Amino acid sequence: MKIGIKTNLKRDINALASKLFCQKLREVGIEYKICDNAKEYFESQVIAEEKEVFEWCDIVVAFGGDGTMLNIVHSLPCELPILGINMGKIGFLTEIDENQIADAISALQSGNYTVEQRSMLKATVDKQHFFALNEVVVSRQDPCHISVFDVYIDGILADTLRSDGVLVSTPTGSTAYSLSCNGPVLSPTVKALIVNGICPHSLHSCPIVVDDNMRINISTKTDIMRVIVDGTIVAKSQNDGIDITIEKDKKQALFVRLNNQNFYAKLRAKLNYWGD
Repeated sequence: MKIGIKTNLKRDINALASKLFCQKLREVGIEYKICDNAKEYFESQVIAEEKEVFEWCDIVVAFGGDGTMLNIVHSLPCELPILGINMGKIGFLTEIDENQIADAISALQSGNYTVEQRSMLKATVDKQHFFALNEVVVSRQDPCHISVFDVYIDGILADTLRSDGVLVSTPTGSTAYSLSCNGPVLSPTVKALIVNGICPHSLHSCPIVVDDNMRINISTKTDIMRVIVDGTIVAKSQNDGIDITIEKDKKQALFVRLNNQNFYAKLRAKLNYWGD
């Protein structure tokens, strides 16, 4: 087994957690390489460029929070399992906390883990393709103004929304932005997508859950729009309005899950979190 390590130094201060992890990997004889953003903290022989690390390893271990996990998913040249070690606050996409490092290495050695497949989205705008693990958002460039969006499911008009925007979420993203918009929480194994209006100006608007093999089209004829993929603005309409197609992509994200972990236990622990 070969381990590739990416650490977020804003979370893993002075790379202390990843250093401990590497020490324990050496003790049990597991090979590893570390992405070069942390080169000042490690010996040069284990440092490589991120692309080289990801092409070399069998499993990626990420030190950080959900943002770190999303960045890695978007950076991977191929489908690789990712084990997330939480160095942030909530860390819903990560699997363990830093005090469980020894247990994680033991599980990897013994094969006492599973690889969970997570659906991803492909958004097409003006023949450009963008990919998301959590969600795709279409909203007006000027905030706090309502626009009118037509939402089509497999070519059939499903709803016309007067709202700040429209959000299409995967089951993974159901615990992210979609949850803040009163969307339902979906188990990662559910084959569905959530279509949700953002701050709808309506007394009856509610999220729509559709089969993940369905194609979703969102169009509006007024206002300059922007497309946001997993929190990053990726496109803006040059003229008034936008027409975007969103569908499940062939590519999947793969997460390492330790066999003693449980989605619903994590749901209670993470989403009942109250802190600074």
